Amino acid sequence: MGEVVSFEKEKKRRRRRVGSFAWLGWLLMMLLSLALGFGFAQSAVFNIRSIEFNGNQQVSDEELLALSGLTIGEHIYAANIERAETMLATHLWVQQVDITRRLPSTLQVNVVERVPAAAITGADGLYIVDAAGMLLMKKKLLEGLRVIVLSGIEAPPEGTTLGTVLEGDKLAAAMAVIHQMDESSAGLISEMDVSDPQKITLHTSYGVDFYMGDKNDFMNKFSVGLKILQAENDKGLLDSLKYIDVSLPDQPVLAYR
Repeated sequence: MGEVVSFEKEKKRRRRRVGSFAWLGWLLMMLLSLALGFGFAQSAVFNIRSIEFNGNQQVSDEELLALSGLTIGEHIYAANIERAETMLATHLWVQQVDITRRLPSTLQVNVVERVPAAAITGADGLYIVDAAGMLLMKKKLLEGLRVIVLSGIEAPPEGTTLGTVLEGDKLAAAMAVIHQMDESSAGLISEMDVSDPQKITLHTSYGVDFYMGDKNDFMNKFSVGLKILQAENDKGLLDSLKYIDVSLPDQPVLAYR
């Protein structure tokens, strides 16, 4: 007798063979896609064509580019972003930096620069520092810089290099006051005397001194002083007002010339 062939079994064998070939086809397609994707990622489309710098005013784009080590024409994924950020952060004026890739061919460098906040008076000129006390520059004149002049603080020793963070109780007290100021209040103060950190004196643009006591509760005390200034101005007595002691803001004391 001849062999009996099961059509069901034959169909299953065919489906298994077709399934095996389909799986192999998908694998080949995936490998081909990966190869094409890798090739595209390595293509010249992703070579750096522009490097954009944002936020820098004191430092030129050219200086930052040279310091970063980044190169026009290199592949955007080959650029060592971490190293470039580290190198840029070594610059005196760079407080913070962040570099991002903008595909296909642009690097964006966002810079936060240090801001001059105060000037320490010295025999040979002014020492300009930021709010952290870092020495940014030495100048004979302010020349338009909007900073608060600090008196009563010893000037840095001769030979102190730019980038040095200056220290001392008097400077720390002055900086603690500056940190509490808003922009409008800072614009009304021409000089801060911290000869005694417990008896800070502000010389205002109105020609009237504020005796502040210590560094604490600055904005409250300063606001009290401004209200008194306005009241004295309304009474026509501002020109004769010498100082306002707001060291105890609930019990201000006024002195006249």
